[in-house]
Amino acid sequence: PFRWGTSRDVTPVGDIWFTVPSASMPPESRYLGFHRYGRRIVFDYRIGSVEIEDEPWGTPDAFYRRIDLEQASELLRIPFPLANDLKGVVVSKTKVGEAVMEEGMLRLADAEPGASVIVRVSDVPEPLQEASALRFLAAPRKAERRWNERLTMPVTLGVSRGDSAYLVDTLHVPYDNPYNTVMQLTGIGFLPGGDALVSVLSGDIWRVSGVGRDTEFVTWQRFATGFNQPIGIHIDQDGIFVLDRGQIYRLHDTNNDGEADHYENWANDFGGYDRSHSHTFGLHRLADGSFHFTQRESILRTGPDRQTALQAWGVRNCMGIGGSDDYFWVAPQEGTWTPASAILEVNAGEFYGLPTQAQGRGAIASALCYIPRGLDNSTGGMLEVTSKKWGPLEGAHVGLSYGASAHYLILRDDMGDRPQGAVVPLEGEFLSGVMRGAFHPSDGQLYLVGMDGWGDYSVKDGCFHRVRYTGLPVYKPNGFRVHANGIRIDFATKLDPTASVETECYFAQGWNYEYAQRYGSPEFSAKHPHSLGHDPIPVRSVQQIAEDAIFVEMPTMEPVMQLHLRMSLKASDGHEFKTDLFASPMYPSAHYEVEGLAAPVENKLTAIALRVAQENEAQNTSNVSGDVLEGARTILIDAIAGLQYSQKLIEVEAGESLALTLRNTDVMPHNLVLVAPDSAKTVGMASFKMMNDPTAGEKSYVPDLPQVLNHIPVVKPATEHTLYLQAPSVPGDYPYICTFPGHWMAMQGILRVQ
Repeated sequence: PFRWGTSRDVTPVGDIWFTVPSASMPPESRYLGFHRYGRRIVFDYRIGSVEIEDEPWGTPDAFYRRIDLEQASELLRIPFPLANDLKGVVVSKTKVGEAVMEEGMLRLADAEPGASVIVRVSDVPEPLQEASALRFLAAPRKAERRWNERLTMPVTLGVSRGDSAYLVDTLHVPYDNPYNTVMQLTGIGFLPGGDALVSVLSGDIWRVSGVGRDTEFVTWQRFATGFNQPIGIHIDQDGIFVLDRGQIYRLHDTNNDGEADHYENWANDFGGYDRSHSHTFGLHRLADGSFHFTQRESILRTGPDRQTALQAWGVRNCMGIGGSDDYFWVAPQEGTWTPASAILEVNAGEFYGLPTQAQGRGAIASALCYIPRGLDNSTGGMLEVTSKKWGPLEGAHVGLSYGASAHYLILRDDMGDRPQGAVVPLEGEFLSGVMRGAFHPSDGQLYLVGMDGWGDYSVKDGCFHRVRYTGLPVYKPNGFRVHANGIRIDFATKLDPTASVETECYFAQGWNYEYAQRYGSPEFSAKHPHSLGHDPIPVRSVQQIAEDAIFVEMPTMEPVMQLHLRMSLKASDGHEFKTDLFASPMYPSAHYEVEGLAAPVENKLTAIALRVAQENEAQNTSNVSGDVLEGARTILIDAIAGLQYSQKLIEVEAGESLALTLRNTDVMPHNLVLVAPDSAKTVGMASFKMMNDPTAGEKSYVPDLPQVLNHIPVVKPATEHTLYLQAPSVPGDYPYICTFPGHWMAMQGILRVQ
């Protein structure tokens, strides 16, 4: 009943008969994973040096656990807590001297290798189906397929548009499938033979056959299931790795039947969390074998020893993951203390803007590059172009836009004091927000998957696309370098040596953002910091320094968080084209030297000083507003997970005195704005436009409109605020909405005045 069903951790349905929390297990124990044998599930764990297989099974009136020991043990205690009046009874034992249930423990003594014990849990002394249950559990386990359905789906080839060297093909997704799975695709990797493994947010992994071939159809088949909202697949010589909300798995198909039957726990020491649509996002592996991913505001690293540690922190809704063998990138989405969507090159111990309760805050480290809202409002994944068959872009990266259902090139300059980046828009659009991509091992083309969710332009629940190189020239930049007096730009095609150096064909402008408690940031002038707007940057000359490279001379250019360079060029084949470069030139290299350039401009900045607002500690320190009304009727509304108010209809009398309390039980800020009848959309849309208002946070994102009747200011998580007011005197339905950016369309209720 809340957003997509994934704004909380998964929750068991029904009465819990017993649980074994990790904290109650002996300190020398470790959960190892589980095996599937058809419908049978066997959990694996270790206590000390003894490896244990633990198989649960149920009948209508009892629950059974078959516990097998791989090694001998003189004395072994296995935690076995039970709820209410349930009793545990040992009903079968083999190769063990003693098996006794006592004080929430199963105690085994003198167990031989291969010892087996079956325990019944029930509140009745003699369950009706015990004999059949015991026969089932005692029967040999054998691997067998669970999912035999093979779904054949068509492939639609893209249609050429303009001068683009790339076409977007659609590999159709089985939205209607036997398992009623909502096909929100979150990750992709390729097996050595070329089949794709695709993860689905609700917990599946599907195998897609026929990918990478010249075929009109591909075949989908379920490969694995039971994950807790997986977002991230990595496949290499060490195996198939999947990241979900609380664990990294390594999957095995031990009998080669096309299904995973061993779900190994690679690491789960980072744990899960509840009540947030910010999932655990990954998965990237460096050359040293370490895995990197994000969880809430934290950037985590699981080393080759399978131990996880905090690497850096301060990221918001950090869905984007990428990088290369040598460095790791993450991409947070604009919002609180995140001025714009950005790509960060992660360094150990750095802080990136969003304070946390556990780690607090630090000096904010700058991004590799920032991405203007018009290009991407919600970053997806990033991947390095490693394919030699995907045109002349090897070594660059492809950035995926979840919010805009689009993609762009990411260029990296590592010559300054700190790496800095730029993005170049690419043509093509997708059926949903794109999340992850991979290059096929055979055809070398780029395959993307994505999903519909929140704040995007999707038209389908999920998508699977191929971005295919056609062999035509690529009229795009494929490299850049920032100097103190301009920018060198390398192109994927040769340029006309005369037509591409005319300065009137170039336009440059720059601006800065501000880190602040507000949602996102307006665009500030760098030259006039108290003003909004962009600063034109004069282009003095353009020098062709190689057949496929130019130097755009901008002598007065200083470090800024965002620079937009628009170029109109001509290729050596006579083709005229335009392209944009959105760079973050914050750490320029030395002055570029070539004949005809101007002398260095003195007293310029040599590095960026990030603009950071002071947190307004005094803001909303009072938890009461309005004149206190004696005898006011108390009404409590909780802001709950999934962008919801706990009460969506409140009935009051005209003119009644009210004490309206908003208690924030969610993990993100919320407010409550009472508006005139039929004006929720007007006020909500106006609140969106406040994102360019530097004082929007101080105004609690409440537009200055006559339709706004009253409001509770923004309430932080785990706090509350009470508003005293008189109900309107005219009967009717008065909407109340949350105008914190992005919330109003979902977070609404009605104050019904009678």
